[in-house]
Amino acid sequence: MATTILITTGTTFTVPSDWNSANNQVECIGGGGGGGNNSGGGGGGGAYAKALNITLTAGASIVIAIGAAGVGSAVAGTAGTDGGDTYFNGATLAASSVGAKGGTGGTTTSSGTGGTDTASIGSVKYSGGNGGTYDVNTNAGSGGGGAAGFYGLGAQGGAGRLAGNPYTGGGGGGASSGTVGAQGASNSTGGAGGNNYAGTGGGVAGTSASRPGGAGSNGGGGGGAGGSGTTGSGGAYAGGDGGAGTDFTASAGGGGGGGGASAGSNGGAKGGDGGAYGGGGGAGSRRGTSSTGTQGGNGAQGMIYVTYTSATPVVPPNNFMLWF
Repeated sequence: MATTILITTGTTFTVPSDWNSANNQVECIGGGGGGGNNSGGGGGGGAYAKALNITLTAGASIVIAIGAAGVGSAVAGTAGTDGGDTYFNGATLAASSVGAKGGTGGTTTSSGTGGTDTASIGSVKYSGGNGGTYDVNTNAGSGGGGAAGFYGLGAQGGAGRLAGNPYTGGGGGGASSGTVGAQGASNSTGGAGGNNYAGTGGGVAGTSASRPGGAGSNGGGGGGAGGSGTTGSGGAYAGGDGGAGTDFTASAGGGGGGGGASAGSNGGAKGGDGGAYGGGGGAGSRRGTSSTGTQGGNGAQGMIYVTYTSATPVVPPNNFMLWF
């Protein structure tokens, strides 16, 4: 029977007494990058990596790292911080037995990049999704990239609407072989969040009737925020949070990217946070051409998932008898 261990904190791991070096797998997801603000780019989602049959000594203490969540930018002109790298059995990502690269933060003028497979370590590797495309002509935020996961690549976030006022936010990208977040659709409707690997879970786009973006679920991206639909007026609204992933367990896997915020006559709003684990944060918006920005959404931290079968043989009880 397989034993599974979800690791979300700590810097060391004690190898179980029944560890089986001939039958195990370790999977990692990197941290998601924080979103930019002031109509910037969304943060990139964390990469995924897996390794099989890692040789370890029972009872030993090995070094691990859980990729930290990138923090959304709170000051105009500054970038969201990068998500941290997640790795297992090594002092660094490059020296580890398996590890996944974190996504980079979005800035005021560019989108974050998903953690790459080439910078990750393992026999199976997938890149995280990029943040939604930044464009100088929009005041809205783009969506964050979805994290990679067991089923595949993270998807890119959607761009903020490039024309119209109020400006509407892009949807967050879906995780783990999910779909791309949609671009802000009109001056009233934002972009829907991308779906998960099963084709569901994307957050609904904000509209003129219900303006904040809807939260994603099961690894779907958060919806982009909507606006009033009236040119030159209306409020600014927050992007929806990305959904927590479910590709490992009912509550653990690659997370969806946060949705981008919309902008209106009364200022900017916050981008949605990335979903656990590894989703990138959506970008915040701004008012018109004002240099005053509002906070980008935070990325989500990484995780390690360990699976192994016991190396200890099953001993029958003392009263077990064989009858012939």
